[in-house]
Amino acid sequence: MKPLDYFFDTPANGPERFPQRFATFFAGLVRVVFGLLFRYKGFDLQQLEKIPAGSGYIIAGNHRSYLDPLFIMSLLRPKVVRYMCKEEFFTLNGAVGRMASWVGAYPVKRDSADMQVVKRSVRMLKRGEPVGIFPEGTRIRFPGQVATYHEGIALISQMAGVSVVPVRHWGTEKICPPGKRFFRCPQVTVRFGEPLNIADEPWASLPKEQRFKAFTEEVMRRVYTLELPQR
Repeated sequence: MKPLDYFFDTPANGPERFPQRFATFFAGLVRVVFGLLFRYKGFDLQQLEKIPAGSGYIIAGNHRSYLDPLFIMSLLRPKVVRYMCKEEFFTLNGAVGRMASWVGAYPVKRDSADMQVVKRSVRMLKRGEPVGIFPEGTRIRFPGQVATYHEGIALISQMAGVSVVPVRHWGTEKICPPGKRFFRCPQVTVRFGEPLNIADEPWASLPKEQRFKAFTEEVMRRVYTLELPQR
């Protein structure tokens, strides 16, 4: 059995990609089951067409549920989205961690300057793979919960020379709300926004110590100003 690092460091897209049988099966299963349970729909996927062909890009979104990456994953198949997941996801349960690696996820050490994951993300992006990152770092589950935006998204964007696509989820926070014992099936909507690039103005002219913070905050501002489409 191949080590997990093989899946983290081998392309997930293109002719040299790692085997996709499980990822294809899993994405199809998610699409069918989630379609029935959540009646979900993606809007403005054409924003991704503004990314140059063959270029990687970062998908940056709000984080309300552990299921958030699965909605993006199923919307963008057959392309595999590489999602950062907390390291514990891979270490606490070997089977779950291995299945996550099969669908393209890779680990990050939270609350630390994890340069290994930064370099790994940059390599993925330079190979043309999309990378999913939640700048909030953790799920925002309560009204008024304060989020601290992690500026690694700006560093990775600059090092890889790629754009960031804001995306917003609606409804996923209702699937398993705090204090409730039962799983719920709300409607889920996902909307993509206009890509941003840290190499563009006004961020390009800012000193580095200001640039990363300003760019990250603008990405998240764009996320939260996306409006719920009319179905």
